[in-house]
Order: sequence, then structure tokens, then C-alpha cells
Amino acid sequence: MTLAGEMRDNDGGQGEFRISAVLTGGNFRGTLRLTLDGQTVEAPLIPARSFLENGKCYFRAESGRARADLGGPCDTASIRGTFETFIPGKGLSNGAMSGRVQSAAASAAPAAARSGVLPAARLTCAYQDRRIGVGMGETTQYSLAYSNMASLTLDPAGTYRTASGGGRFTRTGDKIRLTSGAWAGAVGTLEPDRSGEPAVVFHIEENRRADGVHIVDPYTTRCTRAR
Repeated sequence: MTLAGEMRDNDGGQGEFRISAVLTGGNFRGTLRLTLDGQTVEAPLIPARSFLENGKCYFRAESGRARADLGGPCDTASIRGTFETFIPGKGLSNGAMSGRVQSAAASAAPAAARSGVLPAARLTCAYQDRRIGVGMGETTQYSLAYSNMASLTLDPAGTYRTASGGGRFTRTGDKIRLTSGAWAGAVGTLEPDRSGEPAVVFHIEENRRADGVHIVDPYTTRCTRAR
């Protein structure tokens, strides 16, 4: 498939991007070319960071110190969302992007898996940790970190277990709320992971206490079946 479109950063700079990729097992492989204010990044996609999940496409490419991240809702015709780049000599930029999608075959068309399925397996929980660069030329670094929960197992009878204890939960539609135990108050969304398997996502926007402190982890936590 090919994705091409325009970008505008938060300082008013303009650019364009083009991605040529193949979707296999939920991950994209291919190349990305991005030009912003006359500066260009062209590099292969990082498969572990370039994927389709719940109707959203995410892409990351790296070449030496240069990198580019794009992501947002996508379908067989279009993509829209945000981007972040670091280009030596230009620095860090972020903003909005939108573009067109052309699929080489129907089998490559993005399709969202069914939501609202209660996972039966023991799930491993993790989040993308972020280290914000503060010095000249330093970039935001991402790494996978295990959740404070470490693992999550849901019983249809309304109980849950984590690596450090458990409690009860209630369910409304595709949402679960942990009502007792160390994680009381946490809200999880029953979403499929990138392979289509049932998973639970604790979106950070839904998991802050009244004082703003996170309930589960400092960023969105995804509990998925270990592979």
C-alpha cells in the first residue's frame, strides 16, 4: 500500500510524506520519505513500531539521528493524525498530517477487529515510556516498560488478578471498571490488539484520580496476550 499526504507543524512549517508499505500480521514493512521545510528524512520503517491497531495506522522510521513518527485513524482511502520528527540541523518538530491511501490488494486494506470481547487468557501489561530530551539536539526517547500491574487476568464472574493482588470489576459495554483492590477506579477498554486478539487498554485519560495522579501507569497501558 502507498500513503501520501501533507503535514503542517505547530510553528506553521509545511511538508509532505510518502510511505510505501506491506501489511503482514498487523505490522508494516517498507520505507518512509518525509520532507519538512526543505529538510528530508528517508528511511526504512521500524516493524515493531509500525503497525495497524484498532483502525489506526502508526509508522516510525529512523536513519542515524534522524527519525519520524506518524500515526492516526486510517482506512482504505485516507489517514489523518499527528507527526513528530527530529532532523539534524532542524531539530524537533510536531504537528498534524493527513493523506490518501492506495491499496495494492484488498487483502492489504486496514480493518478493525471486533471490540468488546472479554479476554480469557492471562495478559501481560506494558506501556511506552517516554524520556523527553531537554538539551540541544536531544530527542524524545521511547522504550517499552512493564506496567505496575505486570499482568491481568479477568474472570467472567467479575473478579480480576494482577501480579500483586486482585479484586472485583464491573462491565458496561466495552468498558470495565476495577471496583476493589489496589487498582480500584481504573477503567479499561476491551479492544483487540494489533493481531486481533482480545486485549484491555487503560487509556491514561480515563485513569487519573481527582488530584491528577495516574491510577495504573503514567501513560496508556496495554494488556495483551504474551507471544
